[in-house]
Amino acid sequence: MKYYLVSCHRGHCGVGRSTDIQFTISANNILEACDKAKKMPSVKHTRMVICAKEITFEEFQIKKKINAYDKFKGGMRQNAPLISF
Repeated sequence: MKYYLVSCHRGHCGVGRSTDIQFTISANNILEACDKAKKMPSVKHTRMVICAKEITFEEFQIKKKINAYDKFKGGMRQNAPLISF
């Protein structure tokens, strides 16, 4: 079993917009890791993976503790300036 850090396009940001999101995935090879990442929630499933790289088990354990979705809770909408017409 190998460990990978996979970066994908994140959806639900508006029409034609996306941000990237990173997942730590354990898989037998890099293609399997990319397939697993594309099936994760809130990933643009029709877009290609941005990048994937093999990481050590120690890096995997550290990054696994960080939830990929936490930085987006409230995120841009909460900090956006209010615009009124």
